[in-house]
Amino acid sequence: MSDYFPADLLSEILVKLPVKTLIRFTAVSKSWRSIITSAAFIASHLSNNSKNQTLLLTRHGKHSKLDQFSLLKLSENGRFGINSEIEIPFEFPIEYSRIVGSCDGLVCLSNDMFFRNPSISSIIIWNPSTRNHIVLPNPTINPIESHNVVLGFGGFASHVYKVVRLVYLRKIDDVGCLSVPPQVEIFSLTTRSWRRLIGGVDVTLWALKSTHCRAYVNGVLHWLAYEPFDENEPRRCSILAFDIGDEVFGEVRPPDELAKDASASLGIFVIEDSLGMVSSNMVSWNVWMMKEYCVKESWTKLYTIDLLEEITNFVWFWKSGEALLTIRDLGLVVYNPETSETKDPGIYGDPYSLFVDNYAESLLLVRGHG
Repeated sequence: MSDYFPADLLSEILVKLPVKTLIRFTAVSKSWRSIITSAAFIASHLSNNSKNQTLLLTRHGKHSKLDQFSLLKLSENGRFGINSEIEIPFEFPIEYSRIVGSCDGLVCLSNDMFFRNPSISSIIIWNPSTRNHIVLPNPTINPIESHNVVLGFGGFASHVYKVVRLVYLRKIDDVGCLSVPPQVEIFSLTTRSWRRLIGGVDVTLWALKSTHCRAYVNGVLHWLAYEPFDENEPRRCSILAFDIGDEVFGEVRPPDELAKDASASLGIFVIEDSLGMVSSNMVSWNVWMMKEYCVKESWTKLYTIDLLEEITNFVWFWKSGEALLTIRDLGLVVYNPETSETKDPGIYGDPYSLFVDNYAESLLLVRGHG
């Protein structure tokens, strides 16, 4: 059939098809397989598919500790519809895992928060659409001393994807304190190997590992972080940044009223494709957005949430600014800042296990493509 179609025209037709169909079509002929698994076609398909409004949901069920993955579509009435349940084609040594990050249809998972056997890798990069995954080789930095590991995952314009691993040693005389700078290593999906970052690790901040203390914006990883303890100075919070492309660390300053209040409940998120923060004084929650990246003065308080019910967690933000959050005894709700009202999105499960992020089907990691 492909003999009757110019390759360019065939590519234009195929690029509009879903991943599941394209994987079937790789068996049609060698020429079709060559087109579908080519780097140029994969990039075009991803670009075409990134416009689709699909979300990736991770949760524990009410009666199961196992991770459940689903793809969601937003219906006209504002409720989510389960587009498909995703079967995990691999097993971790334990039941719990956490999402390190997602980018271009790839999901990075780790169970290092609970499982620390250095002889068994605890990091996986997985494409739910193609059902393919790779188990990362064992990291090269495994200190005997007590330590804390912080991970990040992302990619940049040339479709190069990396896992960043920060290893902070605990001080012998004070196990509650971490030594800076951390040791850093990077896994590249291109080389399929770990590489230590020797120069440029000028980091004086303690990065936090929690899911809601991490955000990936425009090729830069961000972690909520704190300055080391100083008996003579109040503890200050900040944001540690790492440029995936240039492999350089930096610091993004939060609003002054958040930076000086290290005791507040804080989180960082992506809001309207920009870096955002949430903060709580135990009475209300404030939502902030940095309108011009790395310009401290551009931090703007978008709105304040003051509900009678207790907010237990922020999960995700729509581009419209609406917040997906959990409320004690009610579970997951959508908060509309214009009306100050909440509505039920139709998602159920353990509220503390919920993770939601934008998702685009992609052919990355498809067999036949390096």
